Amino acid sequence: MNAQSYFPNYYAVEDIFVTQEKVECRVNTKLLKMGFLDSGADSEDLNPGRTINLPLWYIKELKVNNPYFTVCVPEIYKNVHKAVCEAETTHIELGKLHPYFYEYGRYLTPYDRNHVVGKIVFETMRQRVRHLLDISKNAADTGKPEHRLDDIENKLYDSGVKTSILFTNWLRMKFNNIAVSEMVQEHTKKRKRERQSDANDSPEQDRKRQTL
Repeated sequence: MNAQSYFPNYYAVEDIFVTQEKVECRVNTKLLKMGFLDSGADSEDLNPGRTINLPLWYIKELKVNNPYFTVCVPEIYKNVHKAVCEAETTHIELGKLHPYFYEYGRYLTPYDRNHVVGKIVFETMRQRVRHLLDISKNAADTGKPEHRLDDIENKLYDSGVKTSILFTNWLRMKFNNIAVSEMVQEHTKKRKRERQSDANDSPEQDRKRQTL
């Protein structure tokens, strides 16, 4: 399988979708002429204590301990926290909570001053990965649980199903033809060319080769 490791980059569609998400932030200091960021503001300035929604692509350009905004942990991670503590994350429909649950949390982790989001993301995946393996092996019986998986889990599920099918076919000897590697094929062709060349040599050339 020619599957590559998942690592979003600037040009990845998944990364664009995630960084467009709005995150609630609390204003820490008076920001002059920035009232337009708050649709409910009654002045042209942003006053301390106000909460505004900023896109993630803007937040990740700020320093973690910037004096202007405090990033608030989204409710979806607070809701999952209890399930993580009780080891019941396999029943959570992550796809409904957020289609990019893990990637969104990865971006927010540096700005979480209570260091909760990173632990939640890690524990959620740790608890669900075994269940993900089980359902990918039994895909024909259970079907794909669309709403229960986020984007990364969907990719892992699809890879697991393909791998399970290939392994099952191998066990049943459906594809038992052994293919010769490219290196062996090239070596065989080279030997054939050498033998043909030897066969076309004159007796005098044979004597010279033996002398050498």
